[in-house]
Amino acid sequence: MFKRLYNILNVFCMCVFLSCGQNSSEEVASQRIKIKSTAPVKNLVLQSVRIVRFSENTFAPIGSVHKVLAIKNRIILVDKTIGNSVLIFDETGRYLNHIYRMGDGPGEYKNLENIYYDEKEDVLILIPMDYRKKYYFDLDGNFIKEEKYNENIQYSDLVPLGGLEILINNSSLNGEDGFQVYENQELIKSAIPYVDYLDNTPLDGRNVISKIDGDNYNFTVGNRDTIFRYDAKSHEISADYIFDFEPPISKIDYANHPSPLEYFVESEMFIGIFDIFQNGNFLSFTTFKYPRIKGRLLSKSTNKLYDTEEFIRKEVGNLGFEGILGLGQNGEFIAVLKAGEDGDWDFSKNKNLEAAYSEMKDLGPEEFLLLFFEIEERD
Repeated sequence: MFKRLYNILNVFCMCVFLSCGQNSSEEVASQRIKIKSTAPVKNLVLQSVRIVRFSENTFAPIGSVHKVLAIKNRIILVDKTIGNSVLIFDETGRYLNHIYRMGDGPGEYKNLENIYYDEKEDVLILIPMDYRKKYYFDLDGNFIKEEKYNENIQYSDLVPLGGLEILINNSSLNGEDGFQVYENQELIKSAIPYVDYLDNTPLDGRNVISKIDGDNYNFTVGNRDTIFRYDAKSHEISADYIFDFEPPISKIDYANHPSPLEYFVESEMFIGIFDIFQNGNFLSFTTFKYPRIKGRLLSKSTNKLYDTEEFIRKEVGNLGFEGILGLGQNGEFIAVLKAGEDGDWDFSKNKNLEAAYSEMKDLGPEEFLLLFFEIEERD
């Protein structure tokens, strides 16, 4: 995701603040959460923690982890780097199957965009980059069918619920509303109109819808500073969390800067809210500050914001952190870990994880591990 980001960052920086006289609706809230002002992670304690290593598979080594789905007794990974594929493992990390259907025939695609889970129908829905089609698979990776979809939709995220679809439309490509809901293929809700300086961004393509409970969902669109709430029963939209990105200069000054890309790289600017996952106590999301992602954990009870990577270093060890990219069926967060900058795996801050690591043979620095964990906040 971020290799692609670097290639188009200069385009993004030129257009993100072009329309400086406009005010989006989410900018009217009184209480804001400062993105840089994180609370001490000593207040957080790791709970119910375990790591999962992936066995070798018959297809290709894992080159990247774009998304993690934990469904029933399956762990499903989207790899958009080496394999352009979906890999299916059991809950212990044992390889089961993969989805890789390159070509122009039925059920085939050239480039993978993303995959989603339809909880009601118990199927996976794969959406490619290059065709206006949906491909349906069972949880074992077996192809079921394909069908065309509305040409005006550019999926950034999708929650399919049988006949109901809650989606984020990548409106920077077509100028339509960013949030849409379809019921039996009929549009029943359309909101968050396209705004050039907020929506011309590549940062809206990975998990920007998150279920809260019942009929309630959080979502974000484009480069907005707000996490919205959608009630699927009443179809009402409201703002749950407003973030202050604390930009070092004003929008108009940035728009008139002689070298906006250079300034963005050298400054402390944060952009984007994506990778949204939550349980009853915490909401996790990712933002971006050159040259890396920045993970954030928001306590729902205290509204305190914590640095996720700092928390992992304190509770686990000095490891490479790829972000929280999934949620377990019991509400556990799923973080993707790599070896530290020195190529070593360090679990020295947690005896249970250190013992589990000691049983792993020949764990290479190029591998990925999944960390399943819960969090407790203490005064």
